[in-house]
Amino acid sequence: MEHHFTQLDDGASADGKPASNFGAAVATVLLALLLQIFCRCCRSIYRNHVKKYKFSSSSAAANMDRSIIAAVEKILKYKFKDKRLLEEALTHSSCREDMSYEILEFIGDAVLGLAVATHFFRLEPRLNSDQLTQLRKKSVSNKRLAHVAARHGLNRFVRRKDTAPLDLIVRKYVGAVKQGDDHKNLAVPGILADIVEALAGAVYLDLNFDLTKLWTLFKDVLVIDEIKVPKDFKSSEIIGAQNKLYGLCGKRKWGNPVYSEVKAELCEYGMKYVYSVKVETDDGVCGHEGDEKSNPKDARNSAAYLLLRSL
Repeated sequence: MEHHFTQLDDGASADGKPASNFGAAVATVLLALLLQIFCRCCRSIYRNHVKKYKFSSSSAAANMDRSIIAAVEKILKYKFKDKRLLEEALTHSSCREDMSYEILEFIGDAVLGLAVATHFFRLEPRLNSDQLTQLRKKSVSNKRLAHVAARHGLNRFVRRKDTAPLDLIVRKYVGAVKQGDDHKNLAVPGILADIVEALAGAVYLDLNFDLTKLWTLFKDVLVIDEIKVPKDFKSSEIIGAQNKLYGLCGKRKWGNPVYSEVKAELCEYGMKYVYSVKVETDDGVCGHEGDEKSNPKDARNSAAYLLLRSL
């Protein structure tokens, strides 16, 4: 698989000069190695487990209703070469002892996380690690995947047995999603997220481990365009703003910067922080409040950076 990577803005070097291409090269090598390791692991799992389900398409169709196969393939906009993989992806462990979607779910969970991270890494190389982590959570969290499954009605196609209590929870959740009702207080059925991950695993294997082709399909399934990419990129100036402000205060014989926590609250995808900073200058006290950030250090740097710009 061919990879194209763009240089990451990894801040300043120790001597204060802009970082060289070394950081980008390391990131590129590490991601390439991760892809290789992941593919090898999946191939090993495939040889030891999934390969035993390699039957002809006609045999698979005999075990699963053709209308179900056609309906799911229409949602995914993909026709399986090995229909048995699709059958396995839609089989709950309660239905059969010899087959369930658990292995495919495991593969799909990993491959979707990697595909999403690669997508946003290429889309906007200025994103920092915290921002990439938040984007991945927003894109492939259990809550997000369950919502995607409900919108597509994927629960209709899962083979299961004696799961009446679970079915009731699923129907209630799916109904709320489809009707646009408030479902934030409803229990999120894990089985819905499992279905999406299992289907992703099945498609990945059917595509012979082609991550690019998988993402071409699943970025539409996940409606990834709904995920908003942050615009507040951490440049080297922002990353080193606290040190720069401290140095400026020392040079001009001002008081040391004083930082105060303005906000620290738990949001859906983690903590959010806002800090302010004040400096006693020759002309009086100057201060500035920073932007909202995902950790205290970035929040203080943001405040320092904005104050520096105003001095």
